[in-house]
Amino acid sequence: DERLIKFSNHFFYDNKLITFPAANTGVAGQGVRFEYIPDGVYDRGRSRTNRIESRTVARLALEHFERYPERSLGIVALNLSQKEAIEDAIAEALLQRPDLVTFFDKGHKDGMFVKSLENVQGDERDTMIISVGYGRDHAGGLSMNFGPINNEGGWRRLNVLITRAKWQCILVSSLQSQDLSGVN
Repeated sequence: DERLIKFSNHFFYDNKLITFPAANTGVAGQGVRFEYIPDGVYDRGRSRTNRIESRTVARLALEHFERYPERSLGIVALNLSQKEAIEDAIAEALLQRPDLVTFFDKGHKDGMFVKSLENVQGDERDTMIISVGYGRDHAGGLSMNFGPINNEGGWRRLNVLITRAKWQCILVSSLQSQDLSGVN
């Protein structure tokens, strides 16, 4: 879906980026999807995870292979701790769904992966699930520190990530855009 990369292609690549063919819009399993987790809590200063969000990502991963067993899947978290929380949540979910374990075998060339943002390069998959992980803490506070994307060149890492989906990109977050307004 061109909406995945149109902005980056225009502003950073002078419209010279060759992309995957455009998908049909408004079709299930294609395009961009936002999965809002209203009760997600970021454990800032402790585990640096959002366990509720990681369980949602695990559920989405299992649903992906139930609906589209022929499609590949990549999962990326914006920090290493969230990546590990997602791996734990997937392992826990698979205890109830042993029929799906083979889809999570890391031995396949284009098999499913779970990576942190720092480790994603040219890993293209049919569907990419992105877990923001960051959000309000237990007291309702929100920090504007979003890990590696706050660092120099962080936009490049994010750009690489969002342009790796061939069919669908699912953004999972406990934050909405209005949550970022007026936060210092």
